[in-house]
Amino acid sequence: MNKQHPLLEIRDLEVSFRTENGSLRIVHGINLSVEQGETVGIVGESGSGKSLTSLAIMGLLPYPNGYISGGEINLEGRKISNLKEKEMRKLRCNDISMIFQEPMTSLNPVYTIGEQLSEPLKQHTKLTSRQRKEKIIDMLHMVGIPRAEQIVNEYPHQLSGGMRQRVMISMAMLGEPKLLIADEPTTALDVTIQAQILDLMRRIIKEKNMSMILITHDLGVVAEICDKVAVMYAGEIVEYTDVRTLFNEPLHPYTQGLIASMPNMNERKNDLYSISGNVPRPSELPQGCHFSTRCKFVTDRCKVEAPPITTVKHPVRCWLYEEQSKMEENNDVRHIVTG
Repeated sequence: MNKQHPLLEIRDLEVSFRTENGSLRIVHGINLSVEQGETVGIVGESGSGKSLTSLAIMGLLPYPNGYISGGEINLEGRKISNLKEKEMRKLRCNDISMIFQEPMTSLNPVYTIGEQLSEPLKQHTKLTSRQRKEKIIDMLHMVGIPRAEQIVNEYPHQLSGGMRQRVMISMAMLGEPKLLIADEPTTALDVTIQAQILDLMRRIIKEKNMSMILITHDLGVVAEICDKVAVMYAGEIVEYTDVRTLFNEPLHPYTQGLIASMPNMNERKNDLYSISGNVPRPSELPQGCHFSTRCKFVTDRCKVEAPPITTVKHPVRCWLYEEQSKMEENNDVRHIVTG
């Protein structure tokens, strides 16, 4: 890998959909980078644009309505956001792979586990049938699946939710990709299985020195596994920093609300905090700041003018920090001038 480039770099990404009323922008202004061996979390409520961003990276936007309408995605310095499907297919599995949210809808019910795991190996390797089976069994053992030799001949409905999710992880890992994208990998699982899956993913990432983008609405999961976090709201990143800073010094009112909503942040179980309102639809975004209709610090300016990303202690999209940012910029200039 070229040391001058991050493994993945997203610049001003914009994703739109063709509708009966014309083009509708869903995601915009996404700037994000992932270094080798780093895990970056993308967190936000449903409708924030997290999964759509991951599908754009994978080249899996729903055709023909969904498309990248601006910006670019680079992998090891190579632009991949304009590649044709045939070229993207070569990257998937070998360079980028994805664990989808619901394994029961991702696995084909009429094919055995072994048949489905064999498919990417047929497409991307020259292994014999016997070698493929051996590699699949080894991978199933690696992700903690017992009696793997028998399970390769079973069907998805014969496995528990936790086992199906382990199969999905093994499928994503078979090509030993450089970047793994995990979209809500533990959402449908109970708490005990969630912890097992997270421990498994953390171990594999470390052993293989892989990079990962973890998409989730659960800040508890982010705290467990991520190095950096991008907080998304209504199609844009509103805050981006390392995980420790996010929990210790959250700047954006939306991030503060998400952290305050965590059960373990409340002293009494019956006194749970929640952010009022809902994420607006892309066609109903308020003028100005997208969070203005739910923010307790809203000003008149917030309602009419959209804030840019401002770097205070770390990047944040909020008018609250404009003056502080200017003061820090002036201090930096004075420091440079005075030596």
